[in-house]
Amino acid sequence: MSIATSPIPVLRGSGGTTLQADGDALALRRWRKEKRIPLQAVRQVCAEGRALAVELTAPAGTTPTVFRVRGVSAAAAAVFADAVTARLPEEREADGAALVTEGTPTESEDEAYWRKLKICAWGVGLVTVGVAVAMAIVGSGFRAFLFLILNPVTLAIAVLGLYAMRTPYYEWYLPRYGITVEAVYRGPRSYAYTDLHGTVRTASVPGNAPTRRVAYHPDRPFVEAFAAYSWIRKVFRTLFCLAFLLVGLSLFAFNIYMAVDGFQRG
Repeated sequence: MSIATSPIPVLRGSGGTTLQADGDALALRRWRKEKRIPLQAVRQVCAEGRALAVELTAPAGTTPTVFRVRGVSAAAAAVFADAVTARLPEEREADGAALVTEGTPTESEDEAYWRKLKICAWGVGLVTVGVAVAMAIVGSGFRAFLFLILNPVTLAIAVLGLYAMRTPYYEWYLPRYGITVEAVYRGPRSYAYTDLHGTVRTASVPGNAPTRRVAYHPDRPFVEAFAAYSWIRKVFRTLFCLAFLLVGLSLFAFNIYMAVDGFQRG
């Protein structure tokens, strides 16, 4: 059993833009939109320092469409351009723009989680600044300063505790409702297993035993596999993560109480 990986790097540009090779096409993701550019539609791929340009084929006398990704690694752009150029077919379509399709990329649970977390972080930041300014206006300058500093910290601890609870949740959920298989050791924190569809996947599991039992859910392919631990170990991990979460929530609640008390005293 072997795991095949693409030698073509994934380019990550400014604004969260990514460009990667996906089979016989290039996938350009930007602002939660994905453009699929078949290799038959590409005239040339050029590295321009910390930018990469994908120029499409175009009928004679017309201006070709160019997709440009900025803010990438110069070394990665050069490797990407050379690798994709070597894979371009000899026969290509005359009008490459007509072959480009656009859609919404499939979002994994982790990607959705971090996207929502960023939105919440911006919202909390704006609310924190607004409350701190209001506290300073009513005369609680020192409390306003403490609230401005401590509120993001305490909330971050609570959010990290909530995120940490994902581990014990899936450690209980996957062995019970998913499928448990034997995974083969591939390296530090890396075990490989084959799912029901014959796809070789990797599980990030500690240890160096030749094989480990891991559990995954066939209907939730974007949830990584977890090691199938004993119930005693899962209980201890659950209690630890729960304690971390409760500490964060307690500190956050105290910070809110301090803000309310500051308004009342002001």
